Amino acid sequence: MRLLTDLRKIQDGVLSILHQLGWGTGDFTVLKKLPLRAGLAKREVEYAFCKLQNEPYIALVVPTGFALPPYEDLYNRYLDFNFETWLLFRQFKDTSPGIAYMLIFDEQRAYLYDVAGQECLIYCAHVRERLDHLFPYLEKRKVQSGGLDNLIRKTNTRLSGELNGWLHLWSAKLGAKTNARKITLEKFCKKLTLARYYRILFGPETPTLRFESFVQDPSQKESVRRVSFFEYFQQIFKFFLSDFSLDYFEIGKAENSFLMKLDSHADIVNSFLSEFNFLSPAKFSLDVLLNNWCSEQERLCYTKKTYTTDRGGIKKRLFVSGGVVIKPVISDIAEDGAPWALHLFDEVVQYWRSHNCQARDKRKKKGVCISQLDMFAPMPEETDADGCILNIVNHALKTSFRVLCDDEKETCSNFIFLLIAKCFELWKKYELPREPLAALNDIFQKPIL
Repeated sequence: MRLLTDLRKIQDGVLSILHQLGWGTGDFTVLKKLPLRAGLAKREVEYAFCKLQNEPYIALVVPTGFALPPYEDLYNRYLDFNFETWLLFRQFKDTSPGIAYMLIFDEQRAYLYDVAGQECLIYCAHVRERLDHLFPYLEKRKVQSGGLDNLIRKTNTRLSGELNGWLHLWSAKLGAKTNARKITLEKFCKKLTLARYYRILFGPETPTLRFESFVQDPSQKESVRRVSFFEYFQQIFKFFLSDFSLDYFEIGKAENSFLMKLDSHADIVNSFLSEFNFLSPAKFSLDVLLNNWCSEQERLCYTKKTYTTDRGGIKKRLFVSGGVVIKPVISDIAEDGAPWALHLFDEVVQYWRSHNCQARDKRKKKGVCISQLDMFAPMPEETDADGCILNIVNHALKTSFRVLCDDEKETCSNFIFLLIAKCFELWKKYELPREPLAALNDIFQKPIL
């Protein structure tokens, strides 16, 4: 009874301050209890919605029966939130998708989260900090004018640093248990990073990518999922290998040995996959990956070229006649850097999208099928009845883009990793069909000039 009384005091205190900040009684929904469940885990919170334009906008949440963690606990493990906050994100996504922000608070601590990005924007360790650093942003007039949307988010540099820190932390733990080499662990982490990025962009179209099935209640050891992790990771990599012809996901001898050893350490691997869900989706954008796996010099080169290169320059680099590529776009990684090379590939894909639009327009005007008379033009199986390229991204890889890379295996491997992520992004950005990328390694073929 005392706990409930204390909770009411906390809620009433926060609501009273919000009233002073311009919010009216009608701006809040009635307080409700909400049970949070995941497997054997059960938590309970009380919540109300703060409405904007008569629609729920901010979730005000008070935990019952559990305390909010100190921010340092998350920071030291490179996490964005914990198990209970993950439960809340999942609950509000299913029941209240319009919620933009979530304020979780107890007697002392408070967290303000961006729900879509699952990113902590403000943390307060004490009541005094709320008055100084949180409530000024919750004034109704400021919220109405987009004040919360304008709060500073983490930079790509910080996000990449945190992702890198988390990967290094777990690589050390997994490596200590399996005696795996650094290069094996790095390749494994890159594959999982690509899998998570794909999942964020396109959803769990295969059950294998449902990483949330490994989320466990840290207070219940029996909640550890008993599976063969060797078979699980094999299934993930097989999905990308078989569905998209991505040889990058092939399992080598050293990695196969590493994966087999994971089954002997189920508790640790389950914790690893559980925490994988507690990283913000913002950490898995292409810009963050570029920050993590490209040098500062490469990124500066991209910025410089963005301002100094003619935007229509792709037509000066890519020579096509009658649908036949006479000269592909060529990028020297040592000179251009990976970010600029990926930018050029984006422009190549845009060129073939434009080609398809023109082919459709031509078909509409003529009312006839475009014939394939040129022996060097795309083969009929690569085009539809209108003469449009069916698999634009793979066609661009096969015919229109070449990369000069030094003999360092790591440099080429890093670029392939980033190029795969770029292909995922292009599928999403241009709403292209997700089809095999069998020509991925063709980019390293020496162009005939």
